[in-house]
Amino acid sequence: MIWRTSCVLVFCSFMGACALQPKSIPPQVSSAGYTSVSSTLLAGWIYLRSESYLPGSNLASGPPEIKTCESVTHRIQLEIYPGIEPDVERTCRNIDASATEAERWFPKHGTRYSVIIVPEGQSISVSRWSFGYRSAHLALAVAAFGNQERREGNLVDLVAHETFHILGRIAGDARGQDEYYAYYAGLCAQLVVLGSIPESALPGAPLQGGVDEPTRASSDLAYRVRREALLLSRDGSIKAGEDGGSALALRCIELQKVTARPDFNRGPNGS
Repeated sequence: MIWRTSCVLVFCSFMGACALQPKSIPPQVSSAGYTSVSSTLLAGWIYLRSESYLPGSNLASGPPEIKTCESVTHRIQLEIYPGIEPDVERTCRNIDASATEAERWFPKHGTRYSVIIVPEGQSISVSRWSFGYRSAHLALAVAAFGNQERREGNLVDLVAHETFHILGRIAGDARGQDEYYAYYAGLCAQLVVLGSIPESALPGAPLQGGVDEPTRASSDLAYRVRREALLLSRDGSIKAGEDGGSALALRCIELQKVTARPDFNRGPNGS
């Protein structure tokens, strides 16, 4: 997990950040990292705080190379740390498509993105906040795994999962606070954007101890979704067009049509 603070609020859309050490990192964090997003709404204004932590043996060192995505429907900026040379155009397309899939859950809402890309095995803590009128600016840190399936699956899943949360919050839909639905939003996006979901890109096992209740509850639901998804997996992945992929696609449609219920509020306004 990562955290940051900034000092001045101005009535426009912007993002602030300070590089600080994380306050508290849950134990047993996987190499895919830990992300937390929280928000506050006030008469159309939205304050959004994004925190990310990637574990590693060495700290990521900069300065990162800044790339602005072109020919996409969303405003996306990449911050690429030294040591990797990602396919920028492909990465931008995947982020853009993942955001579009998340918007299927909450139509007529959207957000902008800063995606921090770090070499696999390097550690970074990132915390940023934004304040804007009917808009949000989401910052996410991701590891550039050497395995392409895992790298792309993790990126698409993360963007869709966190976009689901913040768009649900903006829409005033209780589903936006529900981790079970958010984990499925990630899987549904992977299936559509990438055509397959490797088991390495499925939600992980539950955290056992040393975490707060919302984090524990989120990890339990991640494990529940993982168990359900594994039933659809064949030869290590779920593929569009095969029986497992077709079953998951139907499940996605069913969940997207569900009307919000009061008992969806299982945790705080983030993940």
